[in-house]
Amino acid sequence: MKADDPNLDLLLLDILNGYSKIKYDNKSFYFKHFLIFEELKLSQFEIDSFDSAIKNGIKSENDLLENAIKKGFWSEEEDSSIKNLKWLIENSEKAISKVSDNAIKKSMMNSLDKDKEKLSELEGRKLSIVKHSAENLASRKKQSKTLQDNIYVDEDLTEHVDKDYLFYLVPVIGNKIEEINNKNNMLKMAYSQFFFETFALMYRDPLKMINKDLYNMSIWQKNLLSYASALFNKVRNLDMPDDVREDALKVYNFTPKEEDPSKEKVTHGVSDLREKMSQKGGKLTAEDF
Repeated sequence: MKADDPNLDLLLLDILNGYSKIKYDNKSFYFKHFLIFEELKLSQFEIDSFDSAIKNGIKSENDLLENAIKKGFWSEEEDSSIKNLKWLIENSEKAISKVSDNAIKKSMMNSLDKDKEKLSELEGRKLSIVKHSAENLASRKKQSKTLQDNIYVDEDLTEHVDKDYLFYLVPVIGNKIEEINNKNNMLKMAYSQFFFETFALMYRDPLKMINKDLYNMSIWQKNLLSYASALFNKVRNLDMPDDVREDALKVYNFTPKEEDPSKEKVTHGVSDLREKMSQKGGKLTAEDF
């Protein structure tokens, strides 16, 4: 196991504490991490906000898209393209991770980048049509309420921040959320020396590590335990090289190699891909793989 990252250690401490200390304008604020139970309640708040928006005459996404289709600003084909591209990108990334031939990998990466650009362009156009929908309004209200309910001026988390400060704190809080939400960061924290070794001792009842239940456990505490469990099961049950065992990301993505008969299939598969790449002028897609 690699040496721990001091920055990730501090992030891990935040997750275990259930809040993060935020500095802004020479003042300290405290961002309480979102609880699972509270998120469930906020889902109901979002539904109620949507219903209210509809009653007030704000159109739904479907209504706005149907109107855009009638006027020629959007099409069902473009909507299908978004779904197809998402599927293609997901499967291309999985396919690329299994390819060792550099020429084939480069070709597939180039194709993947183009697919991502096309998806981004289509999603941007669709967002411009539905950005004022009832769904988006309800989502924004939920986000605003979530932040307002979870930012405090004291470490005991008893006094909410003044609403006037929320506007300025949103970008700072957003950066912290992005940092904690990062899958790679979460995996590294789950595999950090002190946390993972303790988890290995308590894996039969991991909730005792954080002394929480469904009603007071944060989403990120749940994710941390979930990733630690996945890593523990792989380390415990799979035979893997030492260089893999030392790295959280490698452990998480590790799959045992197949026996010798499959090696012939892999070699034959690479030859087929090279032939397809030659026929297509050096370009490959996930379907080819």
